[in-house]
Amino acid sequence: MWIFLDIDGVLVPEKKFDKPVPQEDYMKFDPECLEKFENVLRKFTEARVVISSSWREIFPFEVIPPLFSSDITARIVGATPLLETTIIHNFQFLRHQEVLEYLRQNQAEGSSWVAVDDIPEHYAPNTPVVVTDPYIGFDDNSAKILTQYLSAFRA
Repeated sequence: MWIFLDIDGVLVPEKKFDKPVPQEDYMKFDPECLEKFENVLRKFTEARVVISSSWREIFPFEVIPPLFSSDITARIVGATPLLETTIIHNFQFLRHQEVLEYLRQNQAEGSSWVAVDDIPEHYAPNTPVVVTDPYIGFDDNSAKILTQYLSAFRA
């Protein structure tokens, strides 16, 4: 099973920016959001995480996994591809298309997956998305919903 993870609004809530953020803390996740997300992952050891965030456009992938706890790092397995700029205008739900392309490239079409994102409009209706409040980020409610999705995939 796959988790396609956005970062801003999920592990980096907007509340982080209510006060000035020192430069050395800019690339750090909110500890509470991270703990809640990782605690769900620890219950579902078969789940793999793919970064679907715009962070993949800004930072090399290699800098993202070490931002997670050491027992989770190896489960951050990749990032969704950036689609050709000449065709992206053809897609209403661009991030959803990037997820489908990642699955295709990894011979995982038909696999169970869920996205965690603060912008549900990135995905087609009726797709599995845990929607976070961008100001709060990944919270207890998000953890409950993600747990429900992952539990259903196991069944």
